[in-house]
Amino acid sequence: MAASDGKAEITTSDPRALEREVEARRAQLAGTIDELTSRLAPASIAQRSLATARGRVEGFVFDHRGGLRVERVAAVGVAVLGVTTFLVVRAVRKRR
Repeated sequence: MAASDGKAEITTSDPRALEREVEARRAQLAGTIDELTSRLAPASIAQRSLATARGRVEGFVFDHRGGLRVERVAAVGVAVLGVTTFLVVRAVRKRR
């Protein structure tokens, strides 16, 4: 079976060859549907999203040699400490 412009062309008039082409195309489509179904499964999407997030965090925390990027970790720590301090001070002021 030849293809031009994304459309299948019938290259034979032999009924047996046509049946084989139809079966081959049906098997190909079934495989494509199975692949799409597995890619679009919620568990699969969640797993890919988690792997992407993990990779981004690791890229932020570790350099290309696997060493810890202390300045970035320290900056995040300072930011967390600042936000926590702000929330505590705000809560104390509301109680007064």
